[in-house]
Amino acid sequence: MKKQRKPCWLEKAYWTACEKILSFLAVLPVKKNKVVFDNFGGRGYGCDPKYIAEELLKREETLDLVWLTRSRSEVFPEGIRPVPYGGARAVFELATARVWVDNFKSGIRIPKKKNQYYIQTWHSSLGLKKNERDAVRLDRAYVRKAVRDASMTDLMYSNNAFRAEKYRNSFWYSGEVIRCGHPRNGILLHTPSSVIKKVREYFRIQEKKKILLYAPTFRAKTGTEGYRLDIRTCLKALHGRFGGDYVCLFRMHPNVAHQEMYRSDEIIPASDYPDMQELMAAADVMITDYSGSMFEFMLTGRPVFLFAGDLSAYLAKERELYFSFKELPFSLAEDEDQLGQNIRAFDTEKYRTACMQFMEHVGMEEDGKGAQVLAERIIERIHGEQTDH
Repeated sequence: MKKQRKPCWLEKAYWTACEKILSFLAVLPVKKNKVVFDNFGGRGYGCDPKYIAEELLKREETLDLVWLTRSRSEVFPEGIRPVPYGGARAVFELATARVWVDNFKSGIRIPKKKNQYYIQTWHSSLGLKKNERDAVRLDRAYVRKAVRDASMTDLMYSNNAFRAEKYRNSFWYSGEVIRCGHPRNGILLHTPSSVIKKVREYFRIQEKKKILLYAPTFRAKTGTEGYRLDIRTCLKALHGRFGGDYVCLFRMHPNVAHQEMYRSDEIIPASDYPDMQELMAAADVMITDYSGSMFEFMLTGRPVFLFAGDLSAYLAKERELYFSFKELPFSLAEDEDQLGQNIRAFDTEKYRTACMQFMEHVGMEEDGKGAQVLAERIIERIHGEQTDH
């Protein structure tokens, strides 16, 4: 029988230090009006946490809104206090906040107190790729983190019946799931002209130019070839079908945002732009592959085209999908010639009908008011005396 290895003095010292730190955090008092936000582990000011925070700024409340960030240069609205992600200060802010708002499984999650409230916004309103318990290939360490995160979560929400069911049955989660809009989708339904102006000015895009947003999803195992696309040919096809001259904003997934693949007068890198929703709000057309952003851009009524040149390899090595491509309201191309044909053959009325039918199929109801719903829930918890699990 194999002898069990005794922990060395260094391991003992480490775990002793961890226990002391956790004991210290446990006795820190919760500040009733403090809300801490995290977007993809400090990667920019965006996604649902941004729109919940900005709705809270509109309220006549005295709130301490803390944003965990990796950037030293990013500018935040007045009333939002940036704190460096991952350090002792971030841990202190989490330990003393009444409410946590996060859109993924954080690497710095500390034990939650009974009088703290945690809203897990998640970062996909519907999603094509299977994830969490439904995914075949999951790292054990991730599963442990996800199970722990779910045990502390108090609230999740969805704008569609399909995802709401997944939260209840596939996320190791047994708490409350409410049906409401996703805060980040409000600007897709009702786009302020200021957002379009902001994006165009940031990328120096002339007003007469139309915008193609190319946003492929992350590949962990099949390499960068899956991101490659003859964008200039796509721009010509779009010009032929819809008229006008196009430029392309090329946005990589946050996990590979550092890999700049294209840059020219017509192709503009947009991976560092913090808010994907603003890019979608400003775009006239979107091309993606397996990204759930297709279902959000669909809300604008503008065209989505799917390009999956590595479909066989992706399904074999990366992820299984919740829907077959035949079920989706978007045309699929597995090569660039087919993509060009799909663009040239695009039928606006058929597309809109297909989108409506698909939304009915998955029970999607998006009213653009999710930020208000979640802000109200946070204010209720701040003013109330409820004890959360």
